[in-house]
Amino acid sequence: MFGIFAIPPPFLRGVSVNKMGAETVKKSGVNVLEETGHGLGEVHNSSVPLEISLGIALTLAGLLVWPLLFVGLALVVHSIYRWVTEDAAMWKDRPNPNPDEWGHASWAMVWIILTEAIIFASFFAFWFWARWHTVNWENAVGGSWPADGIEHNMVLVTVNTLILLTSGFTGHKALHALREDNAAKSKLLIRVTALLGLTFLGIQIYEYLHAGFLWSDHAYGTAFFALTGLHGLHVLVGIISFVIVCQLVSRGYYTKDRNDSFQAVTWYWHFVDVVWILLYLIVYVEVI
Repeated sequence: MFGIFAIPPPFLRGVSVNKMGAETVKKSGVNVLEETGHGLGEVHNSSVPLEISLGIALTLAGLLVWPLLFVGLALVVHSIYRWVTEDAAMWKDRPNPNPDEWGHASWAMVWIILTEAIIFASFFAFWFWARWHTVNWENAVGGSWPADGIEHNMVLVTVNTLILLTSGFTGHKALHALREDNAAKSKLLIRVTALLGLTFLGIQIYEYLHAGFLWSDHAYGTAFFALTGLHGLHVLVGIISFVIVCQLVSRGYYTKDRNDSFQAVTWYWHFVDVVWILLYLIVYVEVI
């Protein structure tokens, strides 16, 4: 969401790009291509795409050979850190976006949210299929939906829901505080948002430890932990994103005029809120 990097092909390394209709300007160790109609954008050497690809591959391989999981996750975290650092270093060489238009990060987030919505839709589809299978098939494991003996602590879950929705409000206000040129207030609200997100995850972990059933006990357990766990993973990603945003605000990379990727992060957080509302109504309240 913070930028796109690529290692330029050989024909771009060390040669002039004037023949391609652009002028290469050296700024802060980065080749910035001034657009003259071709739309090439920026080109600079970076191994981040290779590192993050290797990290993701090792993380997935870790599902089969578990020691690789930790190596893969370490590479992913380090590559994301490098990604953000390299991109933020180039911001000062870029013109501020038009405040009336969405930037690249906002458009990218629109597509990310659409793809994530499809993923959650598939998990909700599994929830409904598993319920139908359990209720309508003879001798299905669990026998009922929810399985016999399962009672959620609705007071705790409702409080946790309010905590997450409050974090959406504080995250929204943090963005607007920055746009009002109040960086100190924005940083405070970002920290509150991240703290509320951590509180939400802490309560969810507490709920897991006292659930009284495991994901492997029956179809309900599998569907419950898969759906709530997927959402929890997205909450964690959002918290990490807000921590990064707070650092960028502190270092002056974000300003009242330059905050497009900050806006993208807040959109992501609102999406997480909406998904939880659906999850709360379907999984816990069982309105459908």
